[in-house]
Amino acid sequence: MKNRLVVIPNTKKVIQPSGWGKKGLAEYHIELSGLCGFGCRYCSSNATPWMRVNRERFGAMTLEQLGEPLNPKDNPELAYVWSSDVVEVLREELRGRRKSLGAGKTLALSQSTDPLSPAVDPKVTEAVIRLLVEATSFRIRILTKNAIIGSEQWIEFLKKMGNRVVVSLSIGTLDHAWSSNIEVGTSMPVARLRALRQLQDAGVPTFGMLCPIFPSLVESGRLDDLVDAIRPNLCEFVWAEPYNDRDNWRVVRDGHLEHSEERDWFDRAFGPNKETGLWSSYATDLYKSLRLRAEAEGWLEKLRYMLYEADVEAEHARSFCDLRGVLLQSLDDAGHSKHPEFRKLQEQACLTALDQLLNPYDDRVADPNPAFLRDMHTCKMVGATCGAGGSPTSCV
Repeated sequence: MKNRLVVIPNTKKVIQPSGWGKKGLAEYHIELSGLCGFGCRYCSSNATPWMRVNRERFGAMTLEQLGEPLNPKDNPELAYVWSSDVVEVLREELRGRRKSLGAGKTLALSQSTDPLSPAVDPKVTEAVIRLLVEATSFRIRILTKNAIIGSEQWIEFLKKMGNRVVVSLSIGTLDHAWSSNIEVGTSMPVARLRALRQLQDAGVPTFGMLCPIFPSLVESGRLDDLVDAIRPNLCEFVWAEPYNDRDNWRVVRDGHLEHSEERDWFDRAFGPNKETGLWSSYATDLYKSLRLRAEAEGWLEKLRYMLYEADVEAEHARSFCDLRGVLLQSLDDAGHSKHPEFRKLQEQACLTALDQLLNPYDDRVADPNPAFLRDMHTCKMVGATCGAGGSPTSCV
């Protein structure tokens, strides 16, 4: 895919507060472009408040510069680039600031756009990283869908940054045909996974980013293959989330073949006659599968399952038991879930992964052997005699 570039004014500040705080990912972020050069059709970045506020303005600029009324929703080839050199603007922004700036904080490259998309010169990405390492104390989190990050050149550069930079390649599917249709312009899933493993083998700090994990991967039974491929024991943390109901669900659906079970799932889950509880069951089963795997292999404390719990059915909520590894996202200003069943779970004083991130001195104790795991292990052991057919993701 060749990008159609539109030049827009830089944001007032290069370093900005991040909306990823409640995800435990970053407190600050830098965007190296205004609209990503990759065209993932499920991406929600095109609907951010900043994009909505500037929609008409950027639309007018697009028409003026390209001669066509293109928009991010329908034209994945469209990308916005900054009018001023972001490296020089950042350098000026940091002038006079102390090296201690960002100490104990994480800065994401990127939150809304890929720092290695075709719209960004990789030399700019490299220069920004080097400048941040030299002039600040931020930990830098790189998230990309470009397998070039696993090349020898990038690995050598990242190794020089030591522990200041941590890297991941976002992935939630192993279906290459679907990825080609929906994750437009990105590296294929197998290439991303290969790049992640190359980074790990070279000793570059990495994290897992299984976001979102699409229903077809769960239904096909290939979730374990994806988890195997990222090697959780070599990741600092493993973030994961289900696909959430968004306005673009039809585009995601259309990436599957007509009359296929995968395509039908989206109509059943999000269509006008949607089946109550279908998404809730999928989101719950996904957590249970990841939770059981993480518990068995000893990386539960690395799991960060991001859950927009508002649409989880009450009958499924109890499967989240002690909330270990769960980052609830539908919270009020006090950090309490707006979902009454999840609020009850919070009130049971069980320690969650987010609690640990926000307050390492929290002295609440989590149940080391919750009923959820006892039930699932029992089901797995009895196998064919289990009423659910021995499937550990369907017993609770």
